[in-house]
Amino acid sequence: MSVNNESPGFEVRANILTSEALGAQLKVLQLFLPTSGWLISWQEQANWNIVVAQGVFTEVPADHTFALLDNGWGDASCIDRFYYRPVMPDELPMFGEQLPPVSPCYLIMANLKDPDGIHVGRVLGFSHDEPGAVLLLGAPKLFLCLTAMAFTVALRKELRAAEKMVVAMQRDAFIDPLTGVLNRAGWVDRLSQIASQSQRTDDDAAIVVLDLDFLKVVNDTRGHAAGDELLRRTAQTISSVLRNTDAVGRLGGDEFGVVVQHATPDMAAALLGRLKQALAQVDIKISIGMALMSEAGSLKKTVHLADERMYQEKRRKPTPARNRIDIDRTLANTKNTFN
Repeated sequence: MSVNNESPGFEVRANILTSEALGAQLKVLQLFLPTSGWLISWQEQANWNIVVAQGVFTEVPADHTFALLDNGWGDASCIDRFYYRPVMPDELPMFGEQLPPVSPCYLIMANLKDPDGIHVGRVLGFSHDEPGAVLLLGAPKLFLCLTAMAFTVALRKELRAAEKMVVAMQRDAFIDPLTGVLNRAGWVDRLSQIASQSQRTDDDAAIVVLDLDFLKVVNDTRGHAAGDELLRRTAQTISSVLRNTDAVGRLGGDEFGVVVQHATPDMAAALLGRLKQALAQVDIKISIGMALMSEAGSLKKTVHLADERMYQEKRRKPTPARNRIDIDRTLANTKNTFN
């Protein structure tokens, strides 16, 4: 179950703005160095990501574009940061029917570097004329164009890195590090989302509250490492029977909660059966309570009702001192799994 966030919208918007800015900068470059097409790509590790393609490059397949960016530049001519070379015979078919039969044709390439001198991307142009003379005459203005494009690409990469950090922080804030399921904050956030959706759609929802019976005994007799393993196995077992739209959270030391969206009484009863069966198969002793929002009135009241039913079940069970068989099974299973 993934944590909900708005990063895709942010990334799409940032990509659009970056493409628009680089497209405008290419128009300026075109004034000083006319070509039949330009392409800008940023580099992430060893991979190229096409940002803008204009003119003849709009119809060139991505894998062919990557080959043009990488190959044949070792022996290319160079004038003030711009490299250029003839288009190779085996490269001509990459452009399909866009090229006239008359040669020569040239590729122009320049590396984009951030303020620290680190390569962040590459600009590629296509010309029917040998570009050496134009490069010599317009070198200062062309360098300014490259600098502007490099700063734009570098800024987008910084924003992308910052976005990943924000998403990771949001995920960590909502995930229990021990079990990998939602923590209480994440579970409450998911409850809020479902409550809002239920008000709009009038769909029912179900809450299941689960509380381990012998965690303290395991901690006291096998150590906290074994207790942690029992918590992890419990979270994994619960998660294994849920749908993608359901959510499980660790609400406290030994307590878990499940929220079921678009629930019906039959669906909730079936889930309760699956949970009991799955937990029994791995000898995890746990008390369970379930309630529907339609019987409680609100999702908050549903949580309280499910919690009360869980405690009612726990109170009906024998105390640990009188329940040595179940305790021994739990300890044995935990020992076998952990050791």
